[in-house]
Amino acid sequence: AVPALSPQEKGSTFLQLGSSTEQQLQVIFEVLEEYDWTAFAVVTTLFPGYEDFVDYVEVLTDSSFIGWEHRGVLTLNLTDDPEGTRLRRQLREVSAQIRLLYCSREEAETIFRAAREAGLTGPGYIWFVVGTNLGGSDQLPE
Repeated sequence: AVPALSPQEKGSTFLQLGSSTEQQLQVIFEVLEEYDWTAFAVVTTLFPGYEDFVDYVEVLTDSSFIGWEHRGVLTLNLTDDPEGTRLRRQLREVSAQIRLLYCSREEAETIFRAAREAGLTGPGYIWFVVGTNLGGSDQLPE
């Protein structure tokens, strides 16, 4: 969709193209299938659209002939945890090494900091970050 131009933007055109969350998930599942990575977990925050994200993951796995091993959904509430203690504990409880993460860019930075501190970002851990709001910065989270 092309947003309406404000009066100060007359004469310029801004068009942002991005893939939908559904398209991103379809590609991710093709990668998972290609590498025979069938066990995964879903990690979300309360970011708007997270319920639709979880539902679409279920649609993709339930309608597939692949024997997906969906190891559950962890929905994080990042408020009232300034030290990240609860977050690190919750991330450690996820049994799958492949994680599909749906959140905002700011939340991703917090989650990856906690995951790194918990030892969940090195070799053997694969994170797929999904969302339409993750770009737009020159600096990427570690």
